[in-house]
Amino acid sequence: MSNSTSGVGIYIDVIDSRKIQSRNNLEFQVNNLKEFFRENEEYGIFDIWKGLDEFMIISPDWEFAVKTVIKVQELLHPFEQRFVLTGFDNVETDKPIHEMDNKEFVMLADGMISLKKNKLYVEIVAKEYSGLLDSVSIILNALITLKNLFTPSQMDIYRQNKAGKSQKELAGTIKKSQQYISKTLNGIKAANLDVLEEKLYKVINYGIDKRNSV
Repeated sequence: MSNSTSGVGIYIDVIDSRKIQSRNNLEFQVNNLKEFFRENEEYGIFDIWKGLDEFMIISPDWEFAVKTVIKVQELLHPFEQRFVLTGFDNVETDKPIHEMDNKEFVMLADGMISLKKNKLYVEIVAKEYSGLLDSVSIILNALITLKNLFTPSQMDIYRQNKAGKSQKELAGTIKKSQQYISKTLNGIKAANLDVLEEKLYKVINYGIDKRNSV
C-alpha cells in the first residue's frame, strides 16, 4: 500500500467483553493477534481501539479483509466477535489509525450499532458491489456461526491442519491418535469449510479486486 490509497476498514468488537471472566486469556490472545499483524503486514494496519475488546484494521483490499475476519475469529476463539466492514476511499498509510479522520469511521460505528441490534456477526456497509458483498456477508456469517461452535480443542486442531500440518504430525503434537484427529476434522466438516473459504476468496478476487486493477 502506498502513502495514500484505497482499502477496506474493519471494526471488530469482542461480544459481551465485560462478562468475560478469563481476561488474562483474552489479553494473551490479543497479543498473539497483534504479533500476527506485525509479522504479516500484507494483511493491513492493525490498531487496538479501546481496551482489549475493540480493534480497527485497514486491509489493502476485499480479499485480505475477508481473510482478516476469518483469521481474527480463529485467533481469538472462543471469544466471539462482531465485524463491520466498509471500503475506504483514501487511506493515509503513513498515519496510525487513531490519527486518521476518514469519514468512513462514522459508517463503521453506525454499522456496529446496527449489528448489535440484529444479532449477526458480520455487516458490510457497501457503496459499490453491494449485491456481491451482501452474498459475501451471508457466507461469512455462516462460517463464523459454525466455527463459534468449535470447542477450543477442535479449533486448535482445525487451525494447525489448515496451516499445513498433516494428521500424523498433529497426532504427535497433541499426543492423540491419528484416528482421533481424523474424526475431529470430519466431525467439524473442516474440508467443507476450507472449500467454502477458497470459493469466497475467488469470488472476491475476480468480482472486485481484479476488476479494480484493470
